Amino acid sequence: MNAFETFYVKPSENELIETVVHIKPDPRPALLGSVVGAEGKPVSSALVAVYQSGGGGSPDVPVGSLYTDEFGQFAFGPLEPGKLYIVRVYKNSGQMRTLELAD
Repeated sequence: MNAFETFYVKPSENELIETVVHIKPDPRPALLGSVVGAEGKPVSSALVAVYQSGGGGSPDVPVGSLYTDEFGQFAFGPLEPGKLYIVRVYKNSGQMRTLELAD
């Protein structure tokens, strides 16, 4: 069973907030997974990008993206039932370069 609840909180200085969240059933699916390398070890900081398939020559629609955690895990959702999604996973092991912008 998937479930969800949304709420807002705007804490004041030195305030401790205690709450109980009652989640409601949600029929929408979610995508959970792990990214592992060729040696079977978790890949952290891999980019997972999710697109809704345009199908039939229409462009794919970006839904969102996130990075894997230290254990290579990711969670994405909710998604729309019955829709086709494309998931692309990227991991760049190249050198990082800082781009300095001139004033």
